[in-house]
Amino acid sequence: MSEKYAPIAEHLRELRKVLIWIAVSLVLGTVICYSFFIEQAMNLVTGPITDLGLELKFISVSEGFMAHIKVALLGGLIIASPIICWQLMSFILPALYKHERRIFYLLLFFSVVLFVMGIAFAYFVVLRMALNALLFTFSGDLIPEITANYYISFVLKFMLPFGIVFEIPLFVYFLTKVGIVKPEMLRKNRKYVILVMLILAAMLTPPDIVSQLMLAAPMYVLYEISIKISSVVYNRKIKKEERKARKEAKMKAKAEKKQAKAEAKQKREEKND
Repeated sequence: MSEKYAPIAEHLRELRKVLIWIAVSLVLGTVICYSFFIEQAMNLVTGPITDLGLELKFISVSEGFMAHIKVALLGGLIIASPIICWQLMSFILPALYKHERRIFYLLLFFSVVLFVMGIAFAYFVVLRMALNALLFTFSGDLIPEITANYYISFVLKFMLPFGIVFEIPLFVYFLTKVGIVKPEMLRKNRKYVILVMLILAAMLTPPDIVSQLMLAAPMYVLYEISIKISSVVYNRKIKKEERKARKEAKMKAKAEKKQAKAEAKQKREEKND
């Protein structure tokens, strides 16, 4: 039996194997990160706040350890990401045709690139601005005493949404490609989308207006870029459909002309007989 039409029980067994491999690879990646790279990872994560002249503290017995575990989990996810991607691909690819696999590879590549770009943009540009604004500009005369566990949780909650948000152009490209979304629809509903963006920014980021606005702003810029991408994809799609329609019309006219000649020839032969 073809893999495309395998019983649901077989698919569930394959899915279970994939999930087990992902879990094992994540645990091993976390152990490797904690054993060999934890200091470098901690320096990378805490760099933005130590550059502002602040030192992280911990106020409970296990807080320092838990902060290191969170960073190790993030590092483990990065280390295990090739295995995770491979396992997911091994589960999805057998269900796709050859031309669909090429599209899948492209979408996977660009989704990873955009996600990394979002994380990098958040870390190198927005995070430092947000920390400076929250800790100094809007804190008044209060003296910041930041604990390690709270800071790392803040950084993770702050950066991950940027990676997701940077997928918006790819998402719009796909929806336009399959005909679900049109550029005019995106332009017409712009004001409603802005409202949704503000709500999502409030839900995805830590509960402060600075973080929310710093996520909502690039989200809006990416939405405008997505409109341009949708326009290009939609126009190409329309031109392709027009070329196809002209080709079909030309072939139809040619077939009708050929049929007319055959009928005329048949009539002449009948008349001669």
